[in-house]
Amino acid sequence: MPAEPLTPVPSPIPSLPPGEGRPLPRPVLVVPAVLLVLVSLALPAAAWDLVPDTSAEAFHAFHQRFSGDAYHYPRHSAAPLGLVGFDIYAEASVDRGFADSAAGDLIDGNLTGGAMAIGRVGVRKGLPGGVDLGLAYGQALGATDLKLLSADVQWAMVHGGVLSPAVSFRVTGTGTVGGTGTYELRQYGAEVLVSKGFAMLTPYAGVGVVSSRGRFHGIHVGTLQETDTQGIAYAGLTLSLLVPKITVEVEKADVVQASVRVGVGL
Repeated sequence: MPAEPLTPVPSPIPSLPPGEGRPLPRPVLVVPAVLLVLVSLALPAAAWDLVPDTSAEAFHAFHQRFSGDAYHYPRHSAAPLGLVGFDIYAEASVDRGFADSAAGDLIDGNLTGGAMAIGRVGVRKGLPGGVDLGLAYGQALGATDLKLLSADVQWAMVHGGVLSPAVSFRVTGTGTVGGTGTYELRQYGAEVLVSKGFAMLTPYAGVGVVSSRGRFHGIHVGTLQETDTQGIAYAGLTLSLLVPKITVEVEKADVVQASVRVGVGL
């Protein structure tokens, strides 16, 4: 006799609509975690300032280390944005050993965790010919008198493609703005950076040189001035999601520091 067709047994567990009751993909979970890091850096436990007077040795140590921390690193790839491209971002960098170094002698107050943290917000816009322009405003977090204004121009000598990397030349400048002017910084840098995109990931690296001039206006020592030139190097990785783009970068000037950027754009 022919076998009777089997009757489907209804499942006791109702099926869920697509997307419900399923774990979120890892990139979605990464975004709030990174934003939490940025918010925690932007809310230091205690304010600090620079001491009203110092020695030439302490000023030298502070200027050399802080100027490296404050440098306007790219934190993006060498590929040009293009005519319709743009980036809007927030970022933070951390130099963890600042308070315990000789540079910390110029700090009046407590750095959170002993770290020098600098936050920035900025925008970049693509122009014809592989040129990108950028502008950023930053602050040493927790400081009452260390605000920074930065600008940069990047030109892609090689735009890059499926098989070839992008190569760019970049110049940048940073200066302190506002405040009482106890410490003034003016610096200019030039770099060459290279990157290669792979789907959602874009690793990049670069080297350059930066010249920094610092002035300290003390009560008894008068005006101290220091100018130094140092090499810089950095390497980073950008994860491009629909929203946002997340970049982590390791940077070396006087010391090694780390940074993270969260941005949106085309």
